[in-house]
Amino acid sequence: MASIYLQTFGCQMNAADSNGIAHQAWSMGCTFTTNPEQADIIILNTCAIREKAESRAYGRIGQFKALKEKNPAAKLLVCGCLAQKDRALMRERAPFIDALLGPREYGKLKETLTAWGVATDAPPPDALFRAPAAEEDPGQGGFDEYAHLRALVNITRGCEKFCTYCIVPYTRGPLESIPPEEIEAQIKMEVRRGAREITLLGQNVNSYYHPASKLDFSGLLLRVGAIQGLTRLTFLTSHPKDFGPDVVDALSRLPNVCPRLHLPMQCGSNPVLRAMARLYTIEEYLEKIEHFRARLPGWALTTDIIVGYPTETEADFLRTLDVVQRGTFESAYIFSFSPRAGTPAATMMPQVDPKEKIRRLQAVNAAQNEATRRFHESFVGETVSVLVQGPSKKDATRLAGKTGHNTTVVWPRDGRTDGMPLVDVTVERAFNWGLAGQAA
Repeated sequence: MASIYLQTFGCQMNAADSNGIAHQAWSMGCTFTTNPEQADIIILNTCAIREKAESRAYGRIGQFKALKEKNPAAKLLVCGCLAQKDRALMRERAPFIDALLGPREYGKLKETLTAWGVATDAPPPDALFRAPAAEEDPGQGGFDEYAHLRALVNITRGCEKFCTYCIVPYTRGPLESIPPEEIEAQIKMEVRRGAREITLLGQNVNSYYHPASKLDFSGLLLRVGAIQGLTRLTFLTSHPKDFGPDVVDALSRLPNVCPRLHLPMQCGSNPVLRAMARLYTIEEYLEKIEHFRARLPGWALTTDIIVGYPTETEADFLRTLDVVQRGTFESAYIFSFSPRAGTPAATMMPQVDPKEKIRRLQAVNAAQNEATRRFHESFVGETVSVLVQGPSKKDATRLAGKTGHNTTVVWPRDGRTDGMPLVDVTVERAFNWGLAGQAA
């Protein structure tokens, strides 16, 4: 029986892919370990979106070289976007890698494991699948006893938008919508395993369309939202170009959908949006969220913002800052532009000075922190339902979890709520990072 060490870098789509990889290996009778030195097979699922994730992956590959020198029988499999993007380079720089699988090649996993001598013995019928921790180094936190409460389900593969800063269309390929019956079957399987929250994933979930069933994203939401036992449903990520009233209408009809929408704005300036090839204007974006707010009051709107994009002037930046200062978003993921080789933005001119990027990043962060703090303060005195994530990373005497708005909540660990998947917490204090209170 082969033992596997699995480590994941990157986005939630990678985490979902790792869960699928782990399940395929488990179905062949493999077990999992949090110690790579005890593994027969090491699997590294890589990311190429940002330089930092890429550098960490290459550093980890270098560490595995020393491990393989100690144990030549161990196999190293590198998967994911970096394995696709740097396939030739990786074979040259790291010839000790035994196999490479891109994001569209996971159907070859069982064939690869079989070639390495893994028997095809299925686990016992009463065995319950529990994936290893899918984020960063599983050796740091072991197996997450609460991980099964949240499941990630891919509904599309690839992307057709070709934003000028993004490497994904080149590493994950063209858009493909997964058949609805496959999506539904996976969700039902995750619910049987104990999942309370399902996140539907895609580079652009709104582009979902399955020709045979003529089902679009709003129809898919209504179909999977009716699955019995599904407590929470959410999705990532929406593209503003394809986000329409039909999706808002579907969301308004689903009692178990989480009251949050992630709709990346990226920039508040039309010239920069054109340079990004985002396919919408800021006026169109704001009109869509005005309709969203009117139909779904009380929801949290979150976004992605890039500052310091090539060609961005001070006037362009101030337009973005103005949108944020108006309190448009409950939360935002804000980044300074980082060029990725192979994308048009990497050679676009003029590039913004690195120090100026930092200044703009700090200004937008400060403005968003104010809006986020006000949003969190609105919950003080309220009792909120929290999906448990486990002990707080900063204080093991407290438990942590997420509300339906995706806000972090912590509360004292007194034994009453240990093992409970959902806990009602009365909020006593609000911070930029989240909420603190007492179990109700």
